[in-house]
Amino acid sequence: MQHCDMFISRFSSQTLPHAVHLFKIKGTGPDPSQRDKEFWATLLESPGAVPGYVAPEMFSFPSRTGFTLYGMMYRPHQLQPGKKYPTVLYIYGGPQVQLVNNRFKGVKYFRLNTLASLGYVVVVLDNRGSCHRGLKFEGAFKYKMGQVEIEDQVEGLQYLAAKHSFIDLDRVGIHGWSYGGYLSLMALIQRPDIFKVAIAGAPVTLWIFYDTGYTERYMGHPDQNEHGYYLGSVAMQAEKFPSEPSRLLLLHGLLDENVHFAHTSILLSFLVRSGKPYDLQIYPQERHSIRVPESGEHYELHLLYYLQENLGSHIAVTKSL
Repeated sequence: MQHCDMFISRFSSQTLPHAVHLFKIKGTGPDPSQRDKEFWATLLESPGAVPGYVAPEMFSFPSRTGFTLYGMMYRPHQLQPGKKYPTVLYIYGGPQVQLVNNRFKGVKYFRLNTLASLGYVVVVLDNRGSCHRGLKFEGAFKYKMGQVEIEDQVEGLQYLAAKHSFIDLDRVGIHGWSYGGYLSLMALIQRPDIFKVAIAGAPVTLWIFYDTGYTERYMGHPDQNEHGYYLGSVAMQAEKFPSEPSRLLLLHGLLDENVHFAHTSILLSFLVRSGKPYDLQIYPQERHSIRVPESGEHYELHLLYYLQENLGSHIAVTKSL
């Protein structure tokens, strides 16, 4: 650190895309961070505001658990006074990930902006267990994955609905991928009264089927936490899924190298045994992340149509015609 004479500054915010600059450190002293800085070069200039992109609003609230929870909300772009709008909760919720921060989301989460332009409220919340909040916060689901996250997400939705009358809690959908897909399923079995539709991408459905290095880090060995593994595995609780059709859509790449397709396969077996309806979209040539552009386009359109059919945004219906 003492011999450092240059540094790179990277900056973005919810409203401004990334900019990267190079600075030279001047003067003398043992701590370079306390010395003068001189602008040297621009490595990446921010293009400024992105046309058609409306940044989300950041919010926070004190939860019943004693933690302050943080989220962001995309308002419908054509918000009309007195009208209620369907809501999509976009979720990850697992360890080592933080979705809510003051960084530019325009490219990675442009889907959320698109949904807002089509008449949806879109909510993102970091529940207990997400990162950069300290050991107590991140360790909240130690030995009990799937048992605390939805409680925080529902509390966030109820907080926003009490504050904003345009949120229709009778039309709430949830969507996520990987751990977010897993929690989308958990939401539907734990709070079917809140979540009308769940769209689960590449979900873990049985923890004993997943990577032991990851799973046992948080859940311990299954022999010492049998009940936790049961409560955290949606495949073992298939009888709790709703009996009404068009409430569950599963998406999965057949070549998934991370969350193997067997997770979806075994869940389907238990759903059939329990007489529960489901909708399924398989991507035969895709792995854990969708890489082929045509598959990505198909996924985005299928997601929109499923929401439109089952949550009913009039704007989405009109624009899709």
